[in-house]
Amino acid sequence: MTQPQKTILITGTCDTKGDEILYMKKLIESKGINCLVLDLGLKSDPAQFTPDYTRYDLSQAIGSSLEELMEEAKAGRYEVAVEKLGGGAEIIMKELVEDRKIDGVLSIGGSMGTALALRTLRVLPVGFPKVLVSTVAVSDYLHPQFIRSDIILVQPISDFFGLTQWSERDLKRAALSLCTVVAEEDPLEEGKWIGLTAIGWVASCAGPLKKLLEEKGFKVAVAHSISMQSSILEDLIRQGVIKGMIDLCSFEILHEITGAACHAQNRLTAAAEMGIPTIVGPGNIGAFAPTARDMTKFDKQGRFTITHNEIIGTAKATIDEMIKTAEIMADRLNRSKGKVAFVIPRRGFFIYDKEGQMYHNPEGREAFIETIEKNLDPKIHLEILDCHWDDLEYLVRVGELSVEYFAEI
Repeated sequence: MTQPQKTILITGTCDTKGDEILYMKKLIESKGINCLVLDLGLKSDPAQFTPDYTRYDLSQAIGSSLEELMEEAKAGRYEVAVEKLGGGAEIIMKELVEDRKIDGVLSIGGSMGTALALRTLRVLPVGFPKVLVSTVAVSDYLHPQFIRSDIILVQPISDFFGLTQWSERDLKRAALSLCTVVAEEDPLEEGKWIGLTAIGWVASCAGPLKKLLEEKGFKVAVAHSISMQSSILEDLIRQGVIKGMIDLCSFEILHEITGAACHAQNRLTAAAEMGIPTIVGPGNIGAFAPTARDMTKFDKQGRFTITHNEIIGTAKATIDEMIKTAEIMADRLNRSKGKVAFVIPRRGFFIYDKEGQMYHNPEGREAFIETIEKNLDPKIHLEILDCHWDDLEYLVRVGELSVEYFAEI
């Protein structure tokens, strides 16, 4: 049986990147893949070709006219006009995905084009193939909060001012990467998926819990809690892919409070909104992980810190910060529409939080626990065990509750 022809959508500002977009379009079509173009440019129509979705189409999609957007730009509100154009692109792209008219999206941009591309790419579901070739792909400007998805980023070695051997090389790399993915990749596997968050200092639970659940017929996706993976899991919960959560390490909340690098903001909210069964633990609450570049800032605050390598270190949280973390966790969990259990080991929240270890903090732990007890809604099942995170007692109890809570998934 002949497979239907695949289709890739290219997005970009055709008024400034027309040559580059046309080059990638021809390359994609030479591989037997259909290619559509959505124009994000505001200033003028491209001379090289006619996009399948023009700037007129984008303005109409938001109930406006191109003339109105151009007037806003002339009045000095260029960024506002471009943002509105991006809103039109979002609407069209959502429709194309929902109607299964495209199988992947390839975007190109400088700084403005990248901002527009990221806004539109975020409307695509996790797992949907998406590639962004950007002059600022590897830079401080692309914080994970602007990406928030599984985008393949391609960093070109030179800017785009017409085609050169170098730019063609980079564009070819981006286009062929997506062609391969679209032609050969399977969609995300369905099933009884459970999300599990952990990092190295609380990983003693992760392996055994994953094995236990897999033996029960579940599929387990583990997210590394100092990466964007926790944010991606939150999106997968909202997409209905993740059916249950063992959220052992949501210490990104501590990062939000301390001002350290935070790659996944608003943790614990998706599970609460969607009402999926959730087991929560206080993994690593008491220490956080700044970038190596920020370590000096936390050193100057008088904290205990350790630099681990050239990209990351750790710093000790204050008691007030642990209290604030507990308040936020309780507030977010209290909004849960589903069944939630919070299991806390009183004697330590991670490997280095025990007597004699560098992050031992009994006062901070007790303040955290007291705050949870005070603020957590009685509808949420709270267990405080007289053990340490690494003790078998804690692992066994979390495993028992997981099997119980996920039984009806």
